[in-house]
Amino acid sequence: MRALGQGSIASIVKVALTIAWWVLWAALAGVVLGAVAYGALHIMIGAGWVDASILTGGEGNVRVGGGGGDFHVTYDQPGGATWPVVAPALVIGAVMVIGALVIVGRLRRLFDSFTSGEPFRRENATHLRVIWITMLVMEVARYVLLAGVAGLFAAFGAPAGADADFSINIDLSTWLSIAVLVVLAEVFREGARMKEEQELTI
Repeated sequence: MRALGQGSIASIVKVALTIAWWVLWAALAGVVLGAVAYGALHIMIGAGWVDASILTGGEGNVRVGGGGGDFHVTYDQPGGATWPVVAPALVIGAVMVIGALVIVGRLRRLFDSFTSGEPFRRENATHLRVIWITMLVMEVARYVLLAGVAGLFAAFGAPAGADADFSINIDLSTWLSIAVLVVLAEVFREGARMKEEQELTI
């Protein structure tokens, strides 16, 4: 099977990237819905419909309706969902999903040109550059968010039963991938320049 062109490996990868694109949009919708649901939970706690203990774990009640509550459910939640835990989790989820969307979106455009059999387009160098910059931002954001969560736990206390590990692990494979993409971006840029010069000469 050919690597480039219609019916090639590149066209199969393009289909896989399209599927990943829609899955990531669904994941982003899930993060947004999670944030909205958490905000709604705080509103219900403020209205007295839900016991505040649901945020720290333990037994509690959910009541909807007047008096004793027309709808009444008891729960026993062992974990905690205080804002120093949930807010960073939502931010981390949003950063990772949005970063992945940017990367997959650029890869889709890249493989569009591979499928058409024109790999050395000037915009392909731009796509690769955006991909490595996005990966760099995501990796740095991981360190910043980890430090932020550690600061929140230090200020407000870690939730009961939480197993928090704030040691920084440097992922060498990620940094190596970024370095490779930096080189490939320049290779594609130079290839596109040579192709344009060749076309002008002809």
